[in-house]
Amino acid sequence: MTQLNKVIQIEKYHEGLAAGVAKMWNLSRDGWGGDTRVMTEEQVKKKEANSDNIELYLALDGEEVVGYCGLSEYKEDTGSLYIPLLNVRPDYQGHKIGKKLVLEALKKTVELGWPRLDLYTWAGNTKAVPLYKKCGFFWEDRDDSTHLMNFIPQVLNTPLLQPVFEVLNWYEDSTRMIEVKPDGIRKNGFIFYEYRWQNGNTNARVQFERTSRGMSLVETDDFLIEMKMADHEVIQEEERKFEIRIVNKSGEPLRFKASGASEGRVSYQFDSEKVVLDESTISAAFTVKKGEEPSNWRTHPSVNATVLVNGLECELKLGIFPIDPAKIEASYNGNLSFLNKETTIQVEVKNNLQDDAEFLLQFPDTEQIVLENDTYRVNVPAKGRNTITVPLTVKEHGFYNPELKITATKENGEQLTFEQNISVAFKGLGKKFGGESKDFWHIFNGLGQINVRKRDLLTTAAKNTKRQQPFAFLTPKLGKPYSLEFTKKSPEAVTWEANDSFIDLKIKLESGEMEGLILTQTYRLFGDGIIHTWAEIENQGTVVHENVAFSQPVYQEIEQAYFPLDNQVVHFSGNRIIEFGDLDSKMITGNWYFSEGSSGPIGLSWSEKSNAAPEGWQFVIEDQFGKMEPGAKAFSETITLSLGAFQNFEEFIAYAKQSPVSKKPETTGEFGFQAERLVVRPDAEPTFRLKTFRNSYLDGTLTVGNESHAINSDLEKTSHSVTSQLQWNPISIVEAFYGGNGTEARFSELLLSPAGTVSSGIEGGGFTVDNGVIKMKADPDFYPGVFSLQLNGQEWLAHSYPEPTAKSWWNPWAGGMKTAPNGINTFSLLKENSTASVVERKDNEGNKWIGLAITTEFKEHKDWKGVQYVQYYLLLPGVPVVASFAEVVNDGGKNISREVWMTDIFAGADNLADFRISVNEGKTMRSYHAGSEEIPLLLDGDSHIESVHSQDKLYFVPNNDAGPTEAYTNKEVLQLASKHQGNFEKSAPLFLLFDDRKLAADLLKKLRRVQF
Repeated sequence: MTQLNKVIQIEKYHEGLAAGVAKMWNLSRDGWGGDTRVMTEEQVKKKEANSDNIELYLALDGEEVVGYCGLSEYKEDTGSLYIPLLNVRPDYQGHKIGKKLVLEALKKTVELGWPRLDLYTWAGNTKAVPLYKKCGFFWEDRDDSTHLMNFIPQVLNTPLLQPVFEVLNWYEDSTRMIEVKPDGIRKNGFIFYEYRWQNGNTNARVQFERTSRGMSLVETDDFLIEMKMADHEVIQEEERKFEIRIVNKSGEPLRFKASGASEGRVSYQFDSEKVVLDESTISAAFTVKKGEEPSNWRTHPSVNATVLVNGLECELKLGIFPIDPAKIEASYNGNLSFLNKETTIQVEVKNNLQDDAEFLLQFPDTEQIVLENDTYRVNVPAKGRNTITVPLTVKEHGFYNPELKITATKENGEQLTFEQNISVAFKGLGKKFGGESKDFWHIFNGLGQINVRKRDLLTTAAKNTKRQQPFAFLTPKLGKPYSLEFTKKSPEAVTWEANDSFIDLKIKLESGEMEGLILTQTYRLFGDGIIHTWAEIENQGTVVHENVAFSQPVYQEIEQAYFPLDNQVVHFSGNRIIEFGDLDSKMITGNWYFSEGSSGPIGLSWSEKSNAAPEGWQFVIEDQFGKMEPGAKAFSETITLSLGAFQNFEEFIAYAKQSPVSKKPETTGEFGFQAERLVVRPDAEPTFRLKTFRNSYLDGTLTVGNESHAINSDLEKTSHSVTSQLQWNPISIVEAFYGGNGTEARFSELLLSPAGTVSSGIEGGGFTVDNGVIKMKADPDFYPGVFSLQLNGQEWLAHSYPEPTAKSWWNPWAGGMKTAPNGINTFSLLKENSTASVVERKDNEGNKWIGLAITTEFKEHKDWKGVQYVQYYLLLPGVPVVASFAEVVNDGGKNISREVWMTDIFAGADNLADFRISVNEGKTMRSYHAGSEEIPLLLDGDSHIESVHSQDKLYFVPNNDAGPTEAYTNKEVLQLASKHQGNFEKSAPLFLLFDDRKLAADLLKKLRRVQF
């Protein structure tokens, strides 16, 4: 525990404290599960500027920020403020700083006149729960969250209780038992939360009923008043009674008055006034109108009474859970439905009665559905449930939403009749429709659907009917400052309209906090899985709003994600879960992200005019409108969600950029180790960089070879560079190890180190180049390609030089290696004029490669006439690597963007049986012998060719635009073929690499750093 320098002061946040807040969060990681994310001053400023906090209280020890407590309006319910985030720096815990912050928030809640203060925590937060309870919070017993409610503001603001709290101190005099478990006294289906206080001979007791969030019992030394009813669950439209009991303990006559009138769905009327000498009870009847089932997250309908005791007022409440005698729900197990085919739906009947009962379900006739039977009898035990299967035939696709007439017959013969709707979507390809269920508004288009949750406007989109979806548009916000008002407001209107190719769902919302502003959110669903959403803002009021902005947060459970960071496509693998908060907003350099996983490919893109950044577990897209005069309208930019419409990230990037698909970009791993340069001198001291793309500082040890380098988080680095001095081989594999941040990672990096020279010459009319280990030969008069490739004198290519011949399926056949337009056979190629030369080319790092250039000009072929292209086969001195690419120097006016080019290699030299192909088949490498039988194969990245005459293996590394490499062998040939799109002036290079080691695909792909 840190020694305090000064008395802890509580101050309100201002931007001058942002750096201190960032430091506090960075020093508080251990208190949040060891989170290693980095918070910066700029991030704090942006986060707090966009925050919906009413106040933000900070605890300061001198200049040091050591505690944080936000206070905002509670978004899930009415009538409450909320502490969204509370933190005390771990080294300052134990100094009662958390208590100071919570009490400050409570004080402000009382001052503003709010009746309640809520917060969430986690069940294992055993240090904080006792603090919260001591400060007046009750832990609500729920499965879906750890929710706490504090009613002290209501206690202190109640006139009837103010005299007693002139004697009692609500904090110091509390006698409530503190236990780290959910709270509540259960009675008649109700849950009550009880406060007790005592100071000498002064006592008080107050109970709050959970669902009304209101007082139900008040007891002092002078009186007791309590509101009661027989059951919490009340059948709709049935008359029930409640009562208020008054006990006079003072010995003096007590003047009592109580009144109440209908509120919301609950109808009642009573007014009573009397003098109570000892004890009295008043009662009244009420009924509950039909309506939606209350949510656990919201205050329920209630019976409310205004009570005066000796002229001092108090509000009493009891919440009601309105029910029908049964709850009926239907579901369809399929995703698509098929017309005129017999199928079934499942109908679940939940008995809400205290008695066993038989339920008679009567379905209405509709043109959409033909039922096998229109009546069903279901026996259900008291408070139990039963599910029946209902056979039917779908005649029309659409939203099936019939009103069932239901009769419940109890064991004593008493009958209850009621109506209830069920809802089932019968989706069909190309069919567009909308519908409303108990909890959602929906639209459908083919397989796709959008579901807007009525409770808070959370919107999911999917191509299936699962309840849990990985992606959601969260409730939109208007600002600034931003407000969560729309999480609690019912829309003014919800409509849907189908078009030829899409269906729109429009939600009209009226702001209560920005007078006159109307927000209309549109969701447009296309049949291919594309969703567009945007907002229209209109000022229909008389007030000028100076700084109007729109914020659309989204949430996603991300798997196999690709993000544009630092002008790279960074891949976050599915092994370690990525959340939006793991990203540094300053690194985002694109208007998209894409993910793959169990739910299929999902992409999100936004306008480059919008601001987009992660905020904790959300990703927020923001549009600024500025000043809006009365009558003004503004439209946000469109956000696009793709649910499987684009199958890979490169297609989605092209969509987001609104440009055709070009070359497939290389991806970078989220955590990597890379040499600054791929090609180095043998005596160089190359620089290596360790980098994480997660928003957390490196904190550990990096070992490169035999050298270890400590990286401390105090350095505040997400990347770290080191140099290494070793004697480099022509192909070196540098092994590195990092231990830190709770992980261990091993890396392998590839270095090419040229030495010597590349010689060239002419042999027998053909051209040769020789780098000391690889010798290549080409003769354009024989064939436009390389016909011989020798490694240390050992031939690896099969060919027919000096004359083409017939072989296997080919006539003529020349063998060797070439790149040419796919579909042009050897006979046609030999008709064209080809030339060769020895050339030098520099790569993107300035390294000089020397090799052969073979130029072919089409003059005879009718489809390719006028096209001239060059094949390059290039070497570095002493390095057993060949780089090859093609360049179109004259397209002859032909559109080649849709053409496919193919590189083929015939391996096998003189004796085909001396060669074999090794393929990675999961956990084992399997070898296929060439020349034995016909075997077609698809090769993965670390497949290779071996020869009995060499220890070296031949690895083929296709360019990034290529499809899977194909291999084919029969008794006469061994061919490798790689196809790639021809949308290029100069193709990305492919590589042949020789090495005697087993090399992984990820290591070999590092050659793709070389570009020409």
